Amino acid sequence: MKIALLTDGIYPYAIGGMQKHSFQLAKELAGNKCTVYLFHCNESSFDASKLEFFTEEERKYIKSFVIPFPHKTYFPLHYLYESHLYSKFIYEALTPHLPEIDFVFAQGFCAWELLKHKKEVKPPPILVHFHGLEMFQNIPSIKAKLTNIFLKPAVKKNIQLADYTISFGGKITTMLQSIVPKEKIWEIPGSIDKLWLSENTMPVKDAVRFVFVGRYERRKGLPELNKAINTLSSSAKFSFEFIGDIPDSHKINSSSVKYHSKVTSEDKVKEILSNNDVLVCPSFAEGMPIVIMEAMAQSLAIIATDVGSVSTLVNEQNGWLLKSPDPSAISNAMLDAINNKESLSSKKENSRKKIAKGFLTEQVTKNLLEKIEASKKILSSN
Repeated sequence: MKIALLTDGIYPYAIGGMQKHSFQLAKELAGNKCTVYLFHCNESSFDASKLEFFTEEERKYIKSFVIPFPHKTYFPLHYLYESHLYSKFIYEALTPHLPEIDFVFAQGFCAWELLKHKKEVKPPPILVHFHGLEMFQNIPSIKAKLTNIFLKPAVKKNIQLADYTISFGGKITTMLQSIVPKEKIWEIPGSIDKLWLSENTMPVKDAVRFVFVGRYERRKGLPELNKAINTLSSSAKFSFEFIGDIPDSHKINSSSVKYHSKVTSEDKVKEILSNNDVLVCPSFAEGMPIVIMEAMAQSLAIIATDVGSVSTLVNEQNGWLLKSPDPSAISNAMLDAINNKESLSSKKENSRKKIAKGFLTEQVTKNLLEKIEASKKILSSN
């Protein structure tokens, strides 16, 4: 099978959850001996044309097309303009190869221009994946609300023109069902590589260890998390680590809190996660955060808000699913973890088991390929 993967970057040539998803998807498709026409950009100091983070065997099945992402001078909605322009560059490079391709998998806006010319060029089936649909979620930021006014119509148009779209499950499915018929929605969870699975669950020590991973942006709930940490009693034995770029003005001055700044090495992230007990993810909007899956694979319990598809990962068996990122709800969940170490140990182990059972990339890609094959049969019968 020949599949075109359109994406605005693969890890580590570009950093982000979607980029990690694209990287793992390309690896697994190649591992299944699918020919991958990979259209991507390079935002790093590496040479993306060499694909040095793939094995020699995987590279045999990947045709790499490095498309420069058109970064322009900042102005309101610059990302929307740049994404549209990037999709035009991809369309120009992709068009000569369309007769060879069986299926198009497009991340975000990458198929925008192709979808506009769908009737004209008659491409193979196109799947568009917008991951978290954060623009349809409630973020307490005036800037985000104004941006979403323009993002929503563009996202809707792309999804409606596509033949299929993916939902990670949970509330994402409900959002998509308001845009397209349910038969166009494929429920396929996010996934991570099996190398993330820890061999053993670290025992809970006297002081429970919490960690947050992510950059500072309003939707991540950092102000609420800081309030929760500050309201915990001084007698509560715990530590808290932050991985990500956090401005000094939003840092807590306490011997119990440590800041690592941005960490790009996966091995270093694994090391930090493996030395903690609970990941805290108090977001206002999410898709299916890879960081939650990575933490679960490293046997961490999870405190997270019920947004996006988080409920498919987190429940009372492996953590605390909060209705909202309210500071008191966050601090109460943290206190429960601190005061109930036996229950916390069980939650930690359940996290690892859940990832191993249904969220490894090998399993999820097999599900995707089965759906693609079924779609081809439907198309040929029509």
